[in-house]
Amino acid sequence: MTTHTAAAAPAASGFDRFSARLASLPWLPYALAALFSLLAVWFGLNLWTLDWRVPLYYNGDALAVASHFKTIIETGWFTHQADLGAPYGQFYNDYPQADNLHFIAANLLRVFTGDFGALMNIYFIVGFPLAAVTAVWFLRQVGVSRTLSVALAVAYSIAPYHFIKGEGHLFLAAYFVVPLALGLLWRVANGLPLWRLRGPEERGGRWLRVVTARNAATIGILALLGTASSYYSVFVALVLAVAGLAKLWQTHSWRRFFGAAGAGLVIVVTMAINLLPDLLYRLANGVNEAVLVRSPPEAELYSFKLSALLLPVPGHRFGPFATLRQLYDAHYPLPSEEPALGLIASAGFVSLVVIAVYLLLTAGKPRWRAPKSYVRALSVLAGLTLVAFLFGTVGGLSTLLSFVDFPIRSWNRIAILIAMLALAALGLLLDRFVRWVVKRMRRRSPGVRRAFVAVPLALLLMLLAVWDQIPPISAEARAATVASFDSDASFTQQVEATVAPGCLIYQLPYIAFPESPPENGATDSDELRMFLHSTDLRWSAGGIKGRAPIDSVGAYASLPVPEMLQKLQGIQACGIVVDRAAYADGGVSILSQLQAALGISVPRFDSADGRFAFIGTGS
Repeated sequence: MTTHTAAAAPAASGFDRFSARLASLPWLPYALAALFSLLAVWFGLNLWTLDWRVPLYYNGDALAVASHFKTIIETGWFTHQADLGAPYGQFYNDYPQADNLHFIAANLLRVFTGDFGALMNIYFIVGFPLAAVTAVWFLRQVGVSRTLSVALAVAYSIAPYHFIKGEGHLFLAAYFVVPLALGLLWRVANGLPLWRLRGPEERGGRWLRVVTARNAATIGILALLGTASSYYSVFVALVLAVAGLAKLWQTHSWRRFFGAAGAGLVIVVTMAINLLPDLLYRLANGVNEAVLVRSPPEAELYSFKLSALLLPVPGHRFGPFATLRQLYDAHYPLPSEEPALGLIASAGFVSLVVIAVYLLLTAGKPRWRAPKSYVRALSVLAGLTLVAFLFGTVGGLSTLLSFVDFPIRSWNRIAILIAMLALAALGLLLDRFVRWVVKRMRRRSPGVRRAFVAVPLALLLMLLAVWDQIPPISAEARAATVASFDSDASFTQQVEATVAPGCLIYQLPYIAFPESPPENGATDSDELRMFLHSTDLRWSAGGIKGRAPIDSVGAYASLPVPEMLQKLQGIQACGIVVDRAAYADGGVSILSQLQAALGISVPRFDSADGRFAFIGTGS
């Protein structure tokens, strides 16, 4: 009798055992993505040279963000600042917004520093690893391998969008909530439930049926989204609605549709809760018609174009790329907010367009030698990307919504959703490529072969992302920012040493705050510079326009100098600061008139950089 024995399985190599140990650590991809993201930003932005007390961005809207952080440091919240809009004060409830997550974070971080510049810089930098961590989660949900999910998450965390928004749009730059929300969209588009009830066999009473881990995760993500950004909340809600309707059409499952509708309701309720203080303020003080004025055509002015998404990022470190982008933005209309996906995400986006077209032309029956789940995953990503693109592109669905006075105008910002979806698609395609290469390698164990291909590919992707997506740092520009910051600080200290504590300083010219056109390049936020460095003075700028006390004090600036000075005596202003940059003649005329009216005995001096001038009123 012949005896047959099964062939012994080949012994696992040491590398395979090591890989198995790493695979048993579910937190490892998240930790690596966070670490590599921080390293990319550290070296990409030359952070070892950074003066942390000086904001990375010290102009434009970044000054308004800085004033919020300073107010939070001083008062614990941002909605009221008595030292701005003096003598009335700044009441930011007039400018309703639901993005309270970032103010909560600033309130927590102020435990570590009382410096508004350091607080802004810390929160901006923390946003990179946070985005990397949440991106890994979404990429793993889609099915991207651990190795490539780390690399693509790093690429997402340093997306060009992150630097274009910067600290001027700091709360939009903190887009770490987007991958979490996309994870819910992914479930809806795949017909998976967002909610779960306890079964009758599980412990707990009738009212505890809704207390499940899935429900807690869904509500947590939606509440985080609704508290983090009104823009991202609206974008996700709209795509969620389309995905829910599409799935209803396909499956006729009303249960899944109502689950998606319930998710949308949670977003709306969360935003309403965050807006509640502003709504109560409006009820008590009336609606301020001067703020948040939006024009329907802005829906197209602030949308994106396909070319703008795919072209190189503005200020690219490769000269020909930078020139190409500069020529496009300078000579083609509607530059919007210069959205760009970067080379890696653009490759994923183009791949999704090709896949979508191929699926349509083959009637949804492609002859791919790939698992159906793989094809379905790419199809879902293509569908979600198409919906987001149709909302964000010039003349798209956003234009139709503008006809009904929809409150959103900057639709180009939906590009950060597209970037995540495109990177996920690229991850699936590259994983397929890695498997194809590994099958053709004969030597060594499968684990070694896969690592030999996937790890260098991941490193290459991260290096490409750093080179392509992080703007080059100019040492001269950073030194100029520090010099401007220090000049403002020393000038403000000199003003405080000249006048009595608590004194009201009137600022010229008056530029209504917020969202007013610049005057000779000077913005309404530039009027906040002195406040940022002040400890015991009150400033006339920064009050919310549209309220009679603010507008009437601001109107003093348009009066003839003798009449203006009489009005300033009525509010007990003890000094005037003139922003020379806001005047075509550098403020020569207004300063000579003030000097003539006040006499030579009053104190008079300029800032170190010559931008600001102070003159006492003698009060």
